[in-house]
Amino acid sequence: MKILILGAGRVGRSVAESLVSDANDITIVDESSERVNLMQERFDLLGLVGNASSPSVLSSAGAMDTDLLIAVTASDETNLVACTLAAQLFNIPMRIARVRNSELRHYPRILGEEGFRATSIIWPEQAIASHLAKLITFPAAQQVLSFADGLLTLFTVRATAGASLVGRPLREIFIQLPDAQVRFVSIFRRNHRLECRSDTVIESGDEVTVLTASHCADSVIGTLRPYEMAQTVVLMNGGNLSGLVTDELEPNRSKRRIKILEADEAIATELSKRYAGNRVSVSMVKTNDTVALSQEGIGEADVVLSLSSHDETNIMSALLAKRLGAKRSIVLLETQAYAALVQGTDIDVTVSPTQASLGELLRHIRYGDVVNAQELYRGSSEALEIIAHGSKKSSKVVGKQLQEIAFPQGVSVGAIVRGEGEDAKILMAEPDLTVVAEDHLILFIPNKKMIPRIEQLFAVDVGFF
Repeated sequence: MKILILGAGRVGRSVAESLVSDANDITIVDESSERVNLMQERFDLLGLVGNASSPSVLSSAGAMDTDLLIAVTASDETNLVACTLAAQLFNIPMRIARVRNSELRHYPRILGEEGFRATSIIWPEQAIASHLAKLITFPAAQQVLSFADGLLTLFTVRATAGASLVGRPLREIFIQLPDAQVRFVSIFRRNHRLECRSDTVIESGDEVTVLTASHCADSVIGTLRPYEMAQTVVLMNGGNLSGLVTDELEPNRSKRRIKILEADEAIATELSKRYAGNRVSVSMVKTNDTVALSQEGIGEADVVLSLSSHDETNIMSALLAKRLGAKRSIVLLETQAYAALVQGTDIDVTVSPTQASLGELLRHIRYGDVVNAQELYRGSSEALEIIAHGSKKSSKVVGKQLQEIAFPQGVSVGAIVRGEGEDAKILMAEPDLTVVAEDHLILFIPNKKMIPRIEQLFAVDVGFF
C-alpha cells in the first residue's frame, strides 16, 4: 500500500511508526527539513521538504499512484486543501484529514465529497475529551479503552495494598467475582513484564491491564484498587476542551458537579453562558493563585484535570491542586520526557494528546476488517478489534478453533463478540472456542510490525466465491 503522510510532527511520526512495514511504501512531507531528515533516519520511508498544499510538491511525493493520504499538519486549512487536491488532481481513493476546529463538525457537507472531499475526518480534541471522560468515569485507571460498541472495556490500573486480589493469584478473581467475564492482558512489575498465568500473584504497585465485560468493570477494578466514583470534577484552563469534556460527562444526567476554572476572561465568560443553569460552575481563576483556588474548593475535588497547552503550567497547577487537598490529578502532557519525570510525584495520570487521538486515526487507517485499533498503555503493543468474514473455504479463521489458527507468536485473543445490538454475546477466549463468520475478535499484538500479518490472516480468499 502506498501511503502519503503530510506533516512530520508528533502525530505524523506516530502514524509513520505504526504503519512502517514491508507491506507499506510511505512518503512523508513537511516544511521542516530537520523533521524530515529525522524521520528518514528513524524509519524506512521517503521524506520530502515542501508545502503540503502545493500540487507540485504532492506530485513530487508520488501522489499520482498513492492509495492513502493522511493530512496531519498543524494547519486545518492545509489538511483540507490537500484532501481536495488529492481527490481532484490525483484521484487518491482514501483521504484522511485532522481538523482541530470543532465548529466544523456541524457542517459535514463542507468537509465531505461536496466540499473539501475528505473521506474521513479526525477530531483530535473530541478524541482527547472522550479519553479524559473515561478516566474520570473510572478514576482508579491509568488507561481506559472501549471495544465492541462499548460492550468490552480494557483498563490499566496500578494495584494497591489492601485490595482483595493483591497478594493473591489471578485465578481467585473468579472466586471473588464468579460471574465476571475477565481476561488479564499484561502485568508489569518494576518495568518487567510478567506472564499472566492462573497462579501469578498480584503485588502492590503492579501495573495490571485487564479486558472485561463493561458491566462488571467497576467490580473488577475494585479488586485491584478500591476507589470511589468521582462526583466533583475540576477542569483547569482547557478552553474549548473543558467544554467538550463537560459534554461527555453529561453532568445533569450523571449528577456530577463540574467546576471549570479559566484564567482567560473571554473564555470563562463564553463557557459560563454555555452552561448556565446546569450542574456546572465557571470561574475566572489563575491556576497559581493559591487563595483563589482554595476559595473555589479545589481541595474538595475528587479529580482535577490540568488541560492547558503548556506542559509546565499543567504540571505545576496539578501539583498545587494536590497539595491543597484534591484527591486525584490528571495532566495533559505533550512532552513524553515530562511524563517520565513526574512518575512517582503527586500527579496520578498523564495523558498524551497525540496518543489519545492516535487510536481514532488508526481506526480509519487499518485496512481489512479492523474496526478499532488502540495503542496500549506502554505504547509498544496494540489492541485490535477485527471482524472475521467468509466461510470455512474462503477464510483462514472462520470455522476454526482459536488453538487451530496460525496467529503470529505472541498474539493472543482476549474475547469474541458474536451478534449485534441486544443479541450480542461476549465470549471470553478459550482454546476450543470456534470462530464463526461476522465474529468480532479482540486481539492483543505485542509488536506493531505483526499487524500486516494479522490483516492477511483475516483476508477473505476471493478465489472461492
